[in-house]
Amino acid sequence: MKTSQEPPFSLDEQIQDEAERNEDFAEGLDWQQTGHFAEAVKSFRKALDAQDDLPLYWTFYAWALAESGDVHAAIAACRKAIALDPEWGVAWNDLGEYLMESGRVEEALFPIRKALRSKHFDRQHLAYMNLARYYLHHGQLRRARQAAEEAHRLLPIFHPAKELAEWIRERQEAWGIDD
Repeated sequence: MKTSQEPPFSLDEQIQDEAERNEDFAEGLDWQQTGHFAEAVKSFRKALDAQDDLPLYWTFYAWALAESGDVHAAIAACRKAIALDPEWGVAWNDLGEYLMESGRVEEALFPIRKALRSKHFDRQHLAYMNLARYYLHHGQLRRARQAAEEAHRLLPIFHPAKELAEWIRERQEAWGIDD
């Protein structure tokens, strides 16, 4: 008996498909990409009013909320996306990021690690970057550097990861720290 394999997850494909299907979602993307986050929030909210069972919509709504300065509402929106799909790694990663932004750093490790193990996630470099930030916050320079290096290895054109790894290495050498 032949089993069909599920195609690899692609966030870009999901975004494109939903943008073609839902005008409000597409408009929210346009507003967000141009830095008009309050307008993006309204457009994503309209998309959610029409269909509130897609974790993708909740995730982009959360992102727009966070960029608008409402990180607590963004956290709630991420939790809604996760409730809809516990394997939705984008929301797990974003939840970890927003928890750190809101000062709840201790709560961030679990969602970041959960993102790295999620089936519906193709942005592991971002989770490793958040992991680097988490470890850096805790003064664990070696682990922070390793996470930043992994983010860069996964996506060599992701320069913030390379820059962070180099910055940490320079500090370790200057301070004589190899924790």
